[in-house]
Amino acid sequence: MRVIAGSHKHRRLLGPPDAETTRPITDRVKQALFDRLTALGLLGDTLEQPFGPTLDLFAGTGSLGIEALSRGSTHCTFVEADRRIQSILRDNLEQLGLADRATIVHGSALLPLWIQNLPDTPVALVFLDPPYKLMDDPDAVERLLSLMAQLAPRLEPGGIINLRTPKQTPTPPEVDGLDGPVSLDYGSMTLHLYQTPLDDENDA
Repeated sequence: MRVIAGSHKHRRLLGPPDAETTRPITDRVKQALFDRLTALGLLGDTLEQPFGPTLDLFAGTGSLGIEALSRGSTHCTFVEADRRIQSILRDNLEQLGLADRATIVHGSALLPLWIQNLPDTPVALVFLDPPYKLMDDPDAVERLLSLMAQLAPRLEPGGIINLRTPKQTPTPPEVDGLDGPVSLDYGSMTLHLYQTPLDDENDA
């Protein structure tokens, strides 16, 4: 794994110890995702142009959140429950000199007590990358949708939540406070993009 673009372009990232622990997004799909985020106006026209805070939930070793930091996100909060993986995430941040722009939260993203400890600054981008097996559990899916609804008011106008699921997963439903989803298939996975309405849409 590597950083695709920005201030840490081409820097290598430590990955998980095996394919069963986490399922990192491929470089190809990560590039396609960030191209889409740029097209939606979330990221600046030039790499490293500052934009608001990011949340990387079910963060794994931090590939998506670190990519956002490299491209100009002011801060990223990583939420990860596995302490072994969390240690690799911390090493990645320290090796890239990004620890001062990151917060690591130990715990399940589906137990969102951590939300009350977020800074007041509106969030620009959320990566929601639950283990694929969670998408087979109706109760877990309901909790996931509830989490997205709780995060919606925390997003800036035009802010985006990206939910990654297996391709065979039914398209998730709409979420109060968010437009979408727009679903994009890449190989065996699907990215579902939700976006908060822009200010001019709210004023219409």
